[in-house]
Amino acid sequence: MLGKERYKTDIRCELSIEHLRSLVFFYAPLIGNDAVILYEYFVLRGSQLSFEEINDILTSLNISIDLFERDLELLNMYRLVKTLKQEDRYVLIFNEPMKMQEFIKDDILVREFIMKTSGNYYRSILSTMKSIDNYYGYEDITKVLSVNDLSKWSMANEKDLNDSINPIRYNYNTLFDINVFLKDISSLMFPLRYRTDEVLRTIATLADLYGISYDKMRSYVATAVNRSKEEFNLKELRYLCMNSRIDYQKVKENEYDVDCQTYLMNLQEGKEVTEYDKKILYNLAFKYHLNKSVINVLIQHTLKSCNNRLLENYIYPIAADFHRNDVNDPNRALDRLNEGRHRVKEEEQLPVYNDEDNVSISTDELDEILTMMGKK
Repeated sequence: MLGKERYKTDIRCELSIEHLRSLVFFYAPLIGNDAVILYEYFVLRGSQLSFEEINDILTSLNISIDLFERDLELLNMYRLVKTLKQEDRYVLIFNEPMKMQEFIKDDILVREFIMKTSGNYYRSILSTMKSIDNYYGYEDITKVLSVNDLSKWSMANEKDLNDSINPIRYNYNTLFDINVFLKDISSLMFPLRYRTDEVLRTIATLADLYGISYDKMRSYVATAVNRSKEEFNLKELRYLCMNSRIDYQKVKENEYDVDCQTYLMNLQEGKEVTEYDKKILYNLAFKYHLNKSVINVLIQHTLKSCNNRLLENYIYPIAADFHRNDVNDPNRALDRLNEGRHRVKEEEQLPVYNDEDNVSISTDELDEILTMMGKK
């Protein structure tokens, strides 16, 4: 690992008293107190929404990269942490320690524990554990759940079950894959009740407009969850996305399949997109229902036609025409703009008259006609 590499944590455990006892009495002698402290620190801190530099955690805990790697390796070996890596990013998945009753049934761990401590120490721990076998003579009157109600199970219930096992896949024809986004965000940060089609489509569209990354969008979505009012604030999400800053990335002029803010920055030679222009992008997507590629064609055309100005009274009528005629592809948009340009050129041309069949007249005859009309 390198200090500048990035990591995030996925905490999949809640430590009960039984888990903590096992961690202290059984795991600590095997992995050491430093590794236990590292484990508890991360669990208490909770899952991270975005990736952070490893240097940040080293500074917080005042430890070296070598000690961090050593303790993390021990947590891996004893199945307390699972480490995933992709390029220079790590995901640390934290699991629950086995309870004491589970630990003593693990043939490998219990033998290693006795070797590293002693038989006497192991027996002293066992003596403190309460055993369910001590209740000889007691009748077990525990209530058992009846399965009779399952006779009412319906096909709709079965569909709900299958949908939860095999999550619905969404296809919004956006650069931002909402399925990837949902895969790495917990229901705690983004509760299931807020994951409506309107909200998910809005998230994907805003990301396409303003170039929002998956990690940044997860942070914005968590902020937009209003827990006091039990609602998802779409206005807050829109505000966060519109005010988000992105790094300038060079793209080709006719490469329309990119987020709109990046494309507009390229058209204006890397200058930051203003609030006025961002609102125009928003209206083109949400009021005129155009996708990002068609929007990019339209802003390119408008800047070329209007002396590098993005004029609302010019761009919106064309957007309305695109919406009315289901223009949802950049090539169709270009064709329709070219059709309009050809019509204008034809209307600007003066008619050509054919004078071959005109009656010829002499000067004397013309003077006579004008005299009769009183014009001379």
